[in-house]
Amino acid sequence: MPKDRREQKRARHEAKRKQKRQAMKKSLSSHARKAILRASLAWPVLECWVNKNWRDPLELNQVIVSRQSPVTGEVVAALFLVDRACLGVKNAHTANFINARAFRQDLVALLSRNQELVKVDFNLAAKIVKKGLEYGAQFGFRPHRDYEEASILLQDADPDSVDVEVAVGGPDGKPNYIAGPYDDVHKIMARLTHQLGPTGFTYIIDISPEQGIFLEDAPTIDWGADDGKDIILTDDER
Repeated sequence: MPKDRREQKRARHEAKRKQKRQAMKKSLSSHARKAILRASLAWPVLECWVNKNWRDPLELNQVIVSRQSPVTGEVVAALFLVDRACLGVKNAHTANFINARAFRQDLVALLSRNQELVKVDFNLAAKIVKKGLEYGAQFGFRPHRDYEEASILLQDADPDSVDVEVAVGGPDGKPNYIAGPYDDVHKIMARLTHQLGPTGFTYIIDISPEQGIFLEDAPTIDWGADDGKDIILTDDER
């Protein structure tokens, strides 16, 4: 069989497999997904990845934690998008893969297109997530709704055993808020202004993506009242 035909056949097969995984994920209830994730805690950790520049708290962290079944070879992975400069865990989700090769091709390689990833220790990966989570929580920012499921894969981690420093906050120790496309900007700005004052934090808000116009540190803007309720983060369209 010619090489291009083999590649086309393999591509069609992979597309069908992805559709099947997505359909299975949608069909499973939250309870069933959590049961699968808890069962995978008995599996050894396969590998953990984070963006190479993770030491800089101004960098958004992509944290991947994976476990592999010693029996079937199946891999379950959790992905966390962590903002250690202000908000905490902005996004989280889980996925399963038929084997380690599929995990590395479908997830690790995909995320590596935008930023270089490096392998890290399991407990360090957990510490990066924990530090971001705790930093955002002090301002009333709650993690993405899928964090509860994704964090199951971290339940047996020991982040406090890691002596590597994981810094939080922005310049001069102040929170540094960089607005994302799905943020409730007015609500977040009202919260930060209410708790820290107009000069107690720094921020960058993209007000014209097409023209590259940003709003930075304009303390005279009235962002409205803070209702005092926790703000649940999101970094997607749902």
